[in-house]
Amino acid sequence: MTKNLFILILLAAFFMSCNNLQNKSTEAETDDQEITEELVMLSIADFDASAEKYVGKEVQIKGLVNHTCKHGGKRMFIIDEDTENTVKIEAGENIPSFDAKLEGSIVQVTGIINELIIDEAYLIEWEEEIKEEMAAQEEEAEEHKEGAEEEEGEEHAEGEEHAGGGGLGEKADQGEHVSGMEKIENYRKEIQESDKDYLAFYSIECISFEVIPEPEEN
Repeated sequence: MTKNLFILILLAAFFMSCNNLQNKSTEAETDDQEITEELVMLSIADFDASAEKYVGKEVQIKGLVNHTCKHGGKRMFIIDEDTENTVKIEAGENIPSFDAKLEGSIVQVTGIINELIIDEAYLIEWEEEIKEEMAAQEEEAEEHKEGAEEEEGEEHAEGEEHAGGGGLGEKADQGEHVSGMEKIENYRKEIQESDKDYLAFYSIECISFEVIPEPEEN
C-alpha cells in the first residue's frame, strides 16, 4: 500500500512538472511573437504591397529623406534609391516638425501605419466642399464688385481700378478649384481601372526617428 502511494506521488509530480514546462514554453513563444510584432521592419520598395497587413500597428522603415514640407514641417518623404518608391512620413504628437536639414540624410523611422480610403463617397464629399467654396467666393466677388461700382467715380479720377485688382486672386482660386476637380476625376478613373471600388493610400505617423550616420570612407 505504501509502495503504491509512493508511485502515485511520483507520477503526480512528473505530470505537474511537464505542465509547468509546457506553460513556460507557451509563454516564451508568446513573448517572442510580441517582440517580433514590435520590431517589424518594412522596406520602402515593398511598402505599398505590405502596408495593408500592418494598418494601426507599429513598424520601422529606413530610407533617404528626399523632401520635407516647408510649411510647418509636418511631413517628410523618404525614398528607396533603387526603385524610387516613396513613403510619406507624418509628424506624430511627439514630433514638433521635421527639419529641412534632414533632406539628404538616411533615417530610420518608428511609427504607426495609417490608411486613407478614397471611394465614391469620399469623392462626392470632396466635390461638395469645392462647390461650396466656389459659391462663397463668387458671392464675395459679387459684393466686392458692387462696392467697387459705388466708388467708381472717385477711383476713375485717381486712375485706380479696384475691381480689376481682385480679379487676379479670384482667378487663382478658380484655378485651385479646377485642379481639385481634375484630381477627383483622375481618382475616379483609377478606381474604375482597379479591381476594387476604392483606392488605398498608406503613410506612417512618426513616433520617433534617428539619423543613420554615413559609413566612414577608408
